[in-house]
Amino acid sequence: MTYNRNTLVLGCALIVIGLLFLTVNFSDYGWEEFWPLLMIAGGLTFLAAYIVDRRNYGFLMPATILTAYGILFQSCALTEWEYMEEWWPTFILAPGLGLLAMYFGGKRETGLLVPATILIGLASLFFVVFGPLQAYEQYWPVLLILAGVALLLRRRETTPQSLL
Repeated sequence: MTYNRNTLVLGCALIVIGLLFLTVNFSDYGWEEFWPLLMIAGGLTFLAAYIVDRRNYGFLMPATILTAYGILFQSCALTEWEYMEEWWPTFILAPGLGLLAMYFGGKRETGLLVPATILIGLASLFFVVFGPLQAYEQYWPVLLILAGVALLLRRRETTPQSLL
């Protein structure tokens, strides 16, 4: 018996979502705590769609965003949302990671690296300044220095010897 790839992905997604609903029905917790699992299931469905057909690397963006946001919301739902004030940079980080996943999973288009680097860098900065890494906020300028040094070293390696 052969299956169409889309049918395979959709069938697996329906099974996973059905299992989630069944689990919640027999659990002491309700959907107030477990609704983010639907986002994670959606993200994993997009990931499965990419794995089935690697030419569709655009699926990696929603896979990454839904999974990251689902994990964030799940942790917040289980802790009564007390840590959202520290973990909000995840909203900036997830699209950056999605762009990075598209770069590595796709055609290695360098145009994806610039926004990915900016978003991941901003999220990292906000995690240090406002998030759970606040104890290290006095050292965040070191990240800027390291980024500058990395750019200078990279420029030096790519410059032809005749121009030096």
